[in-house]
Amino acid sequence: MESYWVLGHSVRPVHTIGDFGLVEIVTSPGTPGPPPHHHADASEFFYVADGTLDVCLDGVWRKLSSGESLSIEPGCVHTLANTGSRDVRWLTGWSPRGFERFFTHFGHAASRAGAREASVSAESVRRVVEGCADFGMIVAG
Repeated sequence: MESYWVLGHSVRPVHTIGDFGLVEIVTSPGTPGPPPHHHADASEFFYVADGTLDVCLDGVWRKLSSGESLSIEPGCVHTLANTGSRDVRWLTGWSPRGFERFFTHFGHAASRAGAREASVSAESVRRVVEGCADFGMIVAG
């Protein structure tokens, strides 16, 4: 499957069957996550395959290291960041499926020159903030 750059993160959709969606993400050091948000109708999970991911749930930050996972209930406000010194590779998924379309909709094809830079442009960030609710992502505040 095609990989995308979304808000500075390298995202690769993973084909699944059943009622959940899944993507693999590589987040470089210093890359912030999305604005704090929640999913009204979907649960989400994070699984860190390599590295350390900082995750904020309802205002409390914690670190997830390689092999650790976290489940996020619908309505729980969350965000993430890589404050470490190396890339973090992690999986995230949703049930029911559907939110994974957010990444292909707002993503910039990794095969295109300048895709990473385009993904963090003011225009891309504006599009995400203005359109994320169409995918069930509700920005807090």
